[in-house]
Amino acid sequence: MRWCGIIQALGGRCVHTRCGAGGIAGCVWVHGGLRLPGMPSISIIICCANAEATLGPACESAKWADELIVVDSGSSDATAEIAKAYADRYIVEPWRGYGGQKKFAAELASHDWIFFLDGDEECSTQLAEAWQGFTDAQLGRLDLLMVPRKNYVLGRYVRGWWPDRLTRIFHRGRVTWDDEVLHDTRKASDPSRVLALSGWIEHKRHSDAGFSDYFSGQRMDERLLMVARQMHGRGKRARVWDLVFRPWLAFLKFYVLKRGFLDGAFGLLIAQKAAVSTQLKYAALWSVQNGLDSSDA
Repeated sequence: MRWCGIIQALGGRCVHTRCGAGGIAGCVWVHGGLRLPGMPSISIIICCANAEATLGPACESAKWADELIVVDSGSSDATAEIAKAYADRYIVEPWRGYGGQKKFAAELASHDWIFFLDGDEECSTQLAEAWQGFTDAQLGRLDLLMVPRKNYVLGRYVRGWWPDRLTRIFHRGRVTWDDEVLHDTRKASDPSRVLALSGWIEHKRHSDAGFSDYFSGQRMDERLLMVARQMHGRGKRARVWDLVFRPWLAFLKFYVLKRGFLDGAFGLLIAQKAAVSTQLKYAALWSVQNGLDSSDA
């Protein structure tokens, strides 16, 4: 019998990576009692809302963790039922903003090492296995683990967005939080205490999101205006050359340097989206610096 079968029969969970070849040392036994000596503990936290289409696969991918917490900012679909079927803790908390919601959620964890997933993301087996390879002694020399993410748009992998590294796995007592309006990010106490992982997160692999979810003009305008206000508050200003050259540079980056041309029309679409987003971001910044956005405040 495979070692993972023995573990699961006794009430544990295995991540199904090395169990067939490496013996019991290649299996992880969590939620069942036994933990191998030196194996570090981690809490996975999923912050989401109305994520019934993707939350199941997200939670399935997190079964290997010592603790799974789902923080729901107010769903009207079946998110609650799905979360309760998987999570050790299910919390409903009104939306506090990207950083605020994650800071609140981090305090709920039973373990200091935390891994944030979104409701439309999944942890790859390779990433789970990478975590298994650490000892507490090794993690004692680290604050932050950089995790790459594979993004999918309209069901297709976006070559040009790789590696999209994120600060998702961290020790909550050793990092500081950046105040970004759209994305939560963290910093280590020293660059030497950061390590890039080879395993990855998969984003929207099981999503049924359609064209409007990626190319909605209204949604893009709202998000970019938030970014523009933050840029302005940090002293950035839009110049003529920003409006002229930056959109073209963004297109060239994703179509040529990131080899989007290998994906045919899909790659062209992604590069054009990058150019349009860049143009609108600097147009929004120009609007803010000239006091023309007051009606949207």
